Amino acid sequence: MKTSLTEARRLLQKAEDVLVITGAGISAESGVPTFRGAGEKWRNRHFTELANPKAFEADPKFIWDWYLYRRSIVAACEPNAAHRALAAWQMRGAHRSIVTQNVDGLHERVGSEVVRMHGSLWRNTCLACFEDREDYSLSFEAADGLPRSPCHHSLERPAIVWFGEMIPKEASVSAQHLAAMADVIITIGTSGLVDTANRLIKTARDLRELQPAPSPRSLIVIDINLEETEVQATHRLLGPAGSIVPELLSP
Repeated sequence: MKTSLTEARRLLQKAEDVLVITGAGISAESGVPTFRGAGEKWRNRHFTELANPKAFEADPKFIWDWYLYRRSIVAACEPNAAHRALAAWQMRGAHRSIVTQNVDGLHERVGSEVVRMHGSLWRNTCLACFEDREDYSLSFEAADGLPRSPCHHSLERPAIVWFGEMIPKEASVSAQHLAAMADVIITIGTSGLVDTANRLIKTARDLRELQPAPSPRSLIVIDINLEETEVQATHRLLGPAGSIVPELLSP
């Protein structure tokens, strides 16, 4: 149901543990493309044709060129008021966690501690040992234009979870633990079409049903988005995150 900012603040103030889950919408307000619209293509290829292991195997240079293009765009973007408000809120108290579906690093840029579900645009994975490393390059010096790992001088791939791949176990376990502890879950800028948020909400609700009598704790889910989404929320705040989040989380 739609709710007021005043009511959402009241619910949040009563919570002991809060989990925030962010999606592409929060970064779209900073100018980061979502790559999910029907017309979102790069060199006439839809993002579903680019963000998958088969595409990388077939033409690693083409895929790396796309990711370097994405890095160049994100490097020119700045965290917005919602990112900054979340960072300040997290620093003011314990039991305030952020799980993000985003790979752009804007949360980290303002000091937030996050669980990254889908990897990072600014990390590479060695294909010999599968270890990650930070890399902020916007181009690569090798003759073939591809990155090589310092550890094995092996080809690297973007440290991103592609279509058909599993979310890393450590991130998945951490996110589920945080969901299980939360009294309130706030989703920001996620459509719910990627099921990360709804899976975590279901985990939290299922665990509450197992709690002993007289009754399980109710889970409050506040969804913040420009329009109604597929997120299984109990309360909805419609509007830009950059306006709503600072007011919701202000002391």
